Amino acid sequence: MSKVQLYPNDLFQKLEFDKVLELLTEHCLGELGQEAVKNQEIFTDINTIKTALKEVNEYRISIDERHQFPLRNYEDFSEDMKMLDIPGFVLAIEGLQRINIVLLQIADIFKFFERTTYRENYPTLHNIIKNVRFDKELQQEIVRVIDEEGEIRADASPELQRIRKRMIGKRKESDKKFRAIITNYQSKGWLTDNLEAYRNGRRVLSVPAENKRKIKGIIHDESATGKTVFIEPEAIIEINNELFNLESEENREIYRILRALSDILRPYTFVMRTYQEVLIRYDVIQSKAVLARQMKAAMPQVVDKPNINWQTAFHPLLLLKNKKTGQKTIPFSLVFHRDNRILVLSGPNAGGKSISMKSIGLLQLMVQAGLLVPAEVTSEVGIFEHFFADIG
Repeated sequence: MSKVQLYPNDLFQKLEFDKVLELLTEHCLGELGQEAVKNQEIFTDINTIKTALKEVNEYRISIDERHQFPLRNYEDFSEDMKMLDIPGFVLAIEGLQRINIVLLQIADIFKFFERTTYRENYPTLHNIIKNVRFDKELQQEIVRVIDEEGEIRADASPELQRIRKRMIGKRKESDKKFRAIITNYQSKGWLTDNLEAYRNGRRVLSVPAENKRKIKGIIHDESATGKTVFIEPEAIIEINNELFNLESEENREIYRILRALSDILRPYTFVMRTYQEVLIRYDVIQSKAVLARQMKAAMPQVVDKPNINWQTAFHPLLLLKNKKTGQKTIPFSLVFHRDNRILVLSGPNAGGKSISMKSIGLLQLMVQAGLLVPAEVTSEVGIFEHFFADIG
């Protein structure tokens, strides 16, 4: 006999669970966390549900206790990993910075759980990384090359350090001569009010067209009206050429450094993908914990039998809506078990019958998605497989 589905395909929309997921996405720290929330699974295994609820409950407690869990904004580096899998591919600085952000957070998470108190107080959260090995050398290799602003460090290599030291010296020499030239020509009235500008990457003087033959140098550009020309003074051309050559050397050395770093990271793409998955999981957990605090939600008791025992429970969305407007939300209590299969609701129109029934379904979905619910901690709920089971 074929199985018959007992629930509609639009169940999430009917019970407004999709709106709960929307609220969760608002609290996620990264787009990958948002995607994970949108694809939230409704668990049917009791141990999986209990673990998910404990994770969120522990994270909520960590917030209440001000034990700052080291989670911050992060970016998706999946495409960077795909490129890195290609032999010889050189990652750009931006890609390495995305990887670095994830590795820094993973390092901080491991450091967080180095404290015995945190391992003991948040054992379920710790279990997520308990069997994950953090390779400190990976993060150290990136930090050795890239600074906190995502720029290549001046000391990323002895050659780069040498090049940049020479560039600093040449720029100082160029600045000194350029200031002297400006002072001289300005006193003669040969410059416009703007004095100087940059054209084609070169520092130039802003000169009225009628004075262009008075100044020796290279004309790089002129204004749209033709009234102003931009001249690189002859006295600093050689210095600028040396700077241009040094910049070319710098770019070649940076490429060499990035290539070497990409080669170091390439064998560890699987490990780094694991780190990103860990970060996504913590992101989803924290979003659930933040929402739980807004609802003053609690962790119900989950039992492996057909059972509903809600004590002082609220419809989550109605509770949040009324909280914003300062209105009171009326809770409900309900006991429903194997020997009590029929429930009769009666009352006037707009008396809360429909919202009560929707609340039961929505709370059930939330529990099986690993969400804390606005109800007493003494509430006890069973698992309804495939919501609420297929029959054959």
